Amino acid sequence: MHQNIFTNEELIKMIINTTPNLIILEQNGERIYFSRDDGSIIIPENDLSIIEAEINICGDVEFLIGLLSIEKYTYLFFVTESSVVAHYRGTQENTKHEIRRIDKVVAIDTKMDCSQIKSQINPSTTKLKQNTEKFIKFFADKISKDSKPTVLDDVIRLFNDSKDFYFCRERNVTISAQTFFTKRSNLSEESFFWNKYMLQPLVDALKDKYSHFTCPIMQGFVSTSDLSITDQIEAVLSITIISRRSTHRAGARYLRRGIDEDANVANFVETELILNIFEHELSYIQIRGSIPVFWSQKGFKYRPPLIINKSIEETHSIFEKHFSNLKKHYGTPIVSVTLVDQKGREHGLAQRYLEHLIKLNDENVNVFSFDLHQHCRGLNFQKLQVLISEMEETLKKIGFCWVDKTGEVVQRQKGVVRTNCIDCLDRTNLVQGQLSLFIVLQQAQRLGIFGPLCEPPEQLIQVLQTIWADNGDVISTQYAGTAALKGDVTRSGERKITGIMKDGLNSASRYYLTHMRDANRQKAINLVTKQTENIVNSENDSDSDEKEEEENICRLLAETVQFLVAPQQTVIGGWGLINVCVNNDEIDTIVILTRSKLYIASYEIDGEKMNDVRIISLDDIINIQIGIYGSRQCLKLETPEDIFVWKPSQVRLFNNSAIRLKSLEEANEYILSVAEQINVGRNMLSGTVCSVKTDGKLSIPQMSVHRRSLAAMGSILTKIKKKTVSPMLPASSNSSQTKEDQSDSESTTSEVSQEPFFSLIPLIAQSQTKISLL
Repeated sequence: MHQNIFTNEELIKMIINTTPNLIILEQNGERIYFSRDDGSIIIPENDLSIIEAEINICGDVEFLIGLLSIEKYTYLFFVTESSVVAHYRGTQENTKHEIRRIDKVVAIDTKMDCSQIKSQINPSTTKLKQNTEKFIKFFADKISKDSKPTVLDDVIRLFNDSKDFYFCRERNVTISAQTFFTKRSNLSEESFFWNKYMLQPLVDALKDKYSHFTCPIMQGFVSTSDLSITDQIEAVLSITIISRRSTHRAGARYLRRGIDEDANVANFVETELILNIFEHELSYIQIRGSIPVFWSQKGFKYRPPLIINKSIEETHSIFEKHFSNLKKHYGTPIVSVTLVDQKGREHGLAQRYLEHLIKLNDENVNVFSFDLHQHCRGLNFQKLQVLISEMEETLKKIGFCWVDKTGEVVQRQKGVVRTNCIDCLDRTNLVQGQLSLFIVLQQAQRLGIFGPLCEPPEQLIQVLQTIWADNGDVISTQYAGTAALKGDVTRSGERKITGIMKDGLNSASRYYLTHMRDANRQKAINLVTKQTENIVNSENDSDSDEKEEEENICRLLAETVQFLVAPQQTVIGGWGLINVCVNNDEIDTIVILTRSKLYIASYEIDGEKMNDVRIISLDDIINIQIGIYGSRQCLKLETPEDIFVWKPSQVRLFNNSAIRLKSLEEANEYILSVAEQINVGRNMLSGTVCSVKTDGKLSIPQMSVHRRSLAAMGSILTKIKKKTVSPMLPASSNSSQTKEDQSDSESTTSEVSQEPFFSLIPLIAQSQTKISLL
């Protein structure tokens, strides 16, 4: 474990010196000596000759992250730039400590001379002209040049590309408020201490005499907002979110799934929401993590099947250890909220998880199985009230941590909510945000920010929406490689040209990230965190079987229908198409036609992440056109608010099966048939006789980038409807939804049955584990 406390002045004045045989770090008169030959740490008392050579000053750095040996070289990693993103309160009144984001890390080979070290610390910068053509060329060149990066390059990228590492000098960022104030200790939490192993050589050689030179860092997300309260009181409320990503089983999505032999799960993240007002600090912690079963996915395209790799007998002792570790760290009860689908592709994994929980037979574990896609079918997210209502008493029992202005813990959080879906990204972030809203409103009432009969301040709700949406994007980037597209829709409600450019680059990079960079990124993470699990590269599997890919596309369409379309709506047709603004030939859009509406859902290339949803009444379609865009025949669909242009994919969906297109003529016929079917639906609904226009070339005017839709899942928190004082729940994304559609959506509650787990019901009744099937 790591402990240190030092000031800004001490941090900034760390100096790197060299002699012919040494690299010397100097901080407030203290020194650490590294051999330039092999990077080993030299103790002056053992070799007096080291202080006799002439010293060259190379420059200043903020602090030492640690050491890594890479390909027979030893590198020292330093933070050279950081910025303040939030503040902790101190143990004394009216004291604050900076939480800083690491903006730049450099690696210095111990064999470098002074001039080389200077150039690393302060490199010359070249400006890239800000025009689109050169920027895209730079991006393409970068992909080409970096296709086979060195391990050192990947470690540097890990720290510098996403800028999602944080530290705090006075109050350790790896530990929660409850741990810090209860134990009165600054010792690091090992699982969130990302440079623990990089510092091990210093610990071994210097014991605790190295702490002035370094600081524990964590990967995750930190954001803060100050809110002026002027209703019943006048004060400033500071709201800070801190997500801490575990080093155990850390890595890229398709390379790290499920649980390992040490009971660690992939994508384990602890998220703490902290309120500060009147010198009081209130903290609430939630966790997310992959389903603690040995499971994997073959390939990555279009929502591939989930494979359970080990039996219950082989897994259960490790499963028990996982929950035992949670109880030891967070207390009880442990509340498991599982959001996976209870039917279809996810059913097998959902059932296996419940079987383990039944066998766990633990009265201190509560389980809420909530099929979010089924409950919220038709984007009726008001149904989240079902989950929050069922959990209300349990949430009150867990409570939250309250530290008064003297630094005393007057109330503790007892237990924790563990939420998971499949990736623990969109659905998980949505529900965690809603649980957080529930708790914050309880905290705000206790603080007297508003009374029990008053509506909560709208500004408070908006701040919470934004920080949770931002948190979801960052956690997605760290695990899946790219953030949610349409991020500008999330926050501003409309598409902007900068957003379109960013989305194009994200989309173009998805294939590259998945195939080329995930394995390299995983190697870098393994090196930093000392993970030893082998990397299984699924690149060859992903496109080895066309038939399997076709099955995945059919599954993606079926599950999109299940989630978006209310049960009593009749589906006329469904297609997998490609947005022409995206520079690839992978299906990224599912279009569903019913008797009255057109549902348009855009996805990440793997089909796991829904980025955007539009629901259009057929009588709002003012133009359907077929023409050439680029070199392909495409479909252009225009409404008063939007313009969509799609090109055909290589696979045609027909009668729940996929047929691979063999020629350009077949592709042209396919996209024309899509246009004709949509047009027939429009004519039948409106009673008009419109036809599909056929023109030589298609144009896409500027207005086509305008979107006012609600981005799916990860962006739900930006549209919250005040239903009751607690909790605050999101409204449907389609404000023009008809009463008939609403009644159809209401009927989904009765359809969420226990049928998928019917065989488990007698076992659930006998188990001490409290399981609610919602």
